[in-house]
Amino acid sequence: MRLILILIMCALPIGATSADQAQDRGQVDVAIVVSYDRSESIDRGEADAQIQGLIHTLRHPRFHTAVASGYFKRIALSAIAWSSFAKQELIMPWMQIGNAQDARMAAIWLEKFRDRGERTPHGTQTDVAWGIKLAAEQMHTLPWWASKKVINMVGDGISNIGRIASIARDETVLQGITINGLVMARGKGIRVLSAYYRREVIGGPTAFLQLSQSNDDFAQAMLRKLTLEMVRLRALGGEAG
Repeated sequence: MRLILILIMCALPIGATSADQAQDRGQVDVAIVVSYDRSESIDRGEADAQIQGLIHTLRHPRFHTAVASGYFKRIALSAIAWSSFAKQELIMPWMQIGNAQDARMAAIWLEKFRDRGERTPHGTQTDVAWGIKLAAEQMHTLPWWASKKVINMVGDGISNIGRIASIARDETVLQGITINGLVMARGKGIRVLSAYYRREVIGGPTAFLQLSQSNDDFAQAMLRKLTLEMVRLRALGGEAG
């Protein structure tokens, strides 16, 4: 009997941690959908800055460190664009990022998308509720289990068509999804748009708002936002035990 037990123990994998086993099951620390406003108020320079900001983040060592510090040491990331009148476009499908190489591959995908150019003619008006709904639907296609689910709403204006944004926000939060905001605003628009996003758009545990006041500083704002989301997840016990 002792010999049989020894043989069984020798056949078991050595050094496998709970995190390793969790990764094999396809689990991630956080799933993030970046949801970009593409209404008429977003000009070509702002649209390029939005994509470049995510590329910058994916290539930054601080982002890689934040990913590696999670329990599963892996996140899921996707990006979409929207405007109004049911206009939408998938910018990047779900990608699982567990190291710098994964992040660089996602950055290359975004570069190819940027160079190809967007193919969906977007509406002239802004339907923030539509953007939230689309992001939530994209979250439902996530092929892995996530400790936390987050939508990043990125825009420079308030809704002027469609449902009230807070209704879509509340529906989404009830599904266990947190909505954060990254506002692109200048001058007097900063106070107005920040107040609107806090009142109507962001919601859920750890929800917060970031501000970008120029195309040049958008990349740093995006980097701060994504890394802060992972830090907040750990601070509130979002890690699996």
